Amino acid sequence: MVLKLFRMLMPRDDVFVTAFAAQAAKAVEAARVFRAMLAEPDQARTHQATLSRIEREADDINRATIRSIHRVFVTPFDRADILSLTNGLDDVIDLMKTAGRRMLLYKVAVTPEMLEIADCVVEACEQLRDGMPLMGDITGNARAIEAMCAKVDAIESRADLAFQAGLDALFHGSDPGGPSPGHKLMVQMVYEGIEEVADSCENVVDLIQAVVIEQV
Repeated sequence: MVLKLFRMLMPRDDVFVTAFAAQAAKAVEAARVFRAMLAEPDQARTHQATLSRIEREADDINRATIRSIHRVFVTPFDRADILSLTNGLDDVIDLMKTAGRRMLLYKVAVTPEMLEIADCVVEACEQLRDGMPLMGDITGNARAIEAMCAKVDAIESRADLAFQAGLDALFHGSDPGGPSPGHKLMVQMVYEGIEEVADSCENVVDLIQAVVIEQV
């Protein structure tokens, strides 16, 4: 309680909110490239190279944020929470790159369900981008932050449904002469890689909600 009051009274550096917003903007940029990679398989390697560049830029922001945790005297909320949030945002982009590599490796056909999950990832990242500036005044923006988190949760639920529909079609489709078990396993792994990106967006809102509960 004393520490919370101290944080409220002391002037604060907004470097962390600025960094979170920058990371979330990079996540949107990466998500759009990732979605394009699925939609344009003939350009997949070009898109993957772009993803790698964006990931490096996001990593630079992440490292700078971690350095600031040790340099800034008064932080807007707990340092451990700041670390978790910056790493969580970084994971979103890292997982896109990982899923992209899996697509290149297995060369499976992109399905409508994969594209739907990728669309959900773009939407979720846009919500995170728009919501990050609200973290500069958690108490005053608590309702708006919670509304943003609820939207991301709903988007992730849509991604889950698309993921399950894709796996159902893969393993329980009507074509008895369909893909071999080995090919099905590769498709499943691609699905799981894309779904992990959507899950990582939900993980970020879980971290944000924990901060809101602590601060309000």
